[in-house]
Amino acid sequence: MRLRLTVLTLLVGGLVLVPAAAAGVDLDRATNAYAAMQQAYFDPVSGQYREEVGGPVGTPAWPLSQAVAATLSLRQVAAASQRLALLDRGYRAGAVYVAGPGGPVFWDDNEWIGLDLLDWNAIEPSADVVRKAMLVFGAVARAWDAQTSDTCSGGVRWTTAQDNLDRGTVSTATGALLGLRLYQLTHRPVLLYWSQRMLGWLDACMLAPNGLFSDHLAGDGSLDATQWSYNQGSALGAYLMLYETTGSRAALARAEAIADGTLAAFATRWSAEPPEFAAIFFRRLLELAHVDGRSGYVAAAQAYGDAEWAAARDPATGLFSSGPTPRLLDQAAMVQLYAALSQSGR
Repeated sequence: MRLRLTVLTLLVGGLVLVPAAAAGVDLDRATNAYAAMQQAYFDPVSGQYREEVGGPVGTPAWPLSQAVAATLSLRQVAAASQRLALLDRGYRAGAVYVAGPGGPVFWDDNEWIGLDLLDWNAIEPSADVVRKAMLVFGAVARAWDAQTSDTCSGGVRWTTAQDNLDRGTVSTATGALLGLRLYQLTHRPVLLYWSQRMLGWLDACMLAPNGLFSDHLAGDGSLDATQWSYNQGSALGAYLMLYETTGSRAALARAEAIADGTLAAFATRWSAEPPEFAAIFFRRLLELAHVDGRSGYVAAAQAYGDAEWAAARDPATGLFSSGPTPRLLDQAAMVQLYAALSQSGR
C-alpha cells in the first residue's frame, strides 16, 4: 500500500511530523520516504538496518552512516541517538570506525560519520560528540600519504586494507569539509592548515581539464579519471565552508565553478549516477544557493528530485531503486535530498 501522510500528524521514530499542506511537497516526500525506509529496512528487534530489501540484518558503516544522516535530516532525535549509539557499539574501534566487525577502516566512512556527529551536535550540543569528530579528523590527517616517492605525493588514503593503496578525491575532499566544519566550531589553526592542504592536493593532483575532480590515484600511481558527482559535492562543500570560515571570495568562486561545471558535465547523465552520490552533490549545491542566492541551483536540485520521485520510486512501497533490488543507500539518499529541498526557501 502506498505510504502517504493522510492524518494531521504522523509519529515516526519519536518525532511528530507536520502535515504536507503546511510543510510543503518536499517535506511530505521526505517523511514518506523515511517512513518507507523504516518499514522496509529497519529491524526493531535488533535496532539495526538491512542493506537490501529482504536481506540479512546488519550493514557496513557506509549505508548505516547515510541512514543516520537521513534520520538527522528530519531531526528524529530519539532515533538518531539510538543509531549513533549503534555506530559506537558495533563499529567504533578506538578513535575510528571500522567498516564492520573485524573489518578495515575506510577513511571516507569515518568522514561521513564525523559529519553525522557534527549534525547531531547542531541539534543536541555535546562536547563529547565534538571530541569524537575531532578524533576522527586526527586519524584522517594521519592517513595522509607522506611517501615522497609516490606519484603526486599526498592525499588521504581510502582505506587501511593492505591490498588497496588508493588515494582518493572522496577521502581527501570530505576530510577537508570535516576539518573546516570543526574549525568553524573550535577555531584551532591546525584544522584550517590540514583542510587547506587537502584542498591544495586535490587542485594539484586530481583536477581535470574540465575543472572537475578525477576519482583516485591507485597504488601504482595510475589515475582513475572517472568523475563522480559526490566527489564534486564534497569539494564544493569544502570550498563553501572555507569561504564561510575565512571570508575568502576566491573560495566562494571555486565552489561556484565546481557547481557550474558539475551541472554542465552531468546534465544528461543524472539517471545513471548512483542516487547516494547525486544527493550528496545536490545537498551541497543547495547549501551554496543559500549563501549566494542563485535560484538556478535550487531549480536543478528540484528537477532531479522531481525526476527521481516520478521514475525511481515504486508507489506501492514508497521505495526508491537504482537497480534490480532496492537498497538502503537509495532510500537514505532521497530522504536527505527532499529534507534539504524542504529547507531551500523556495
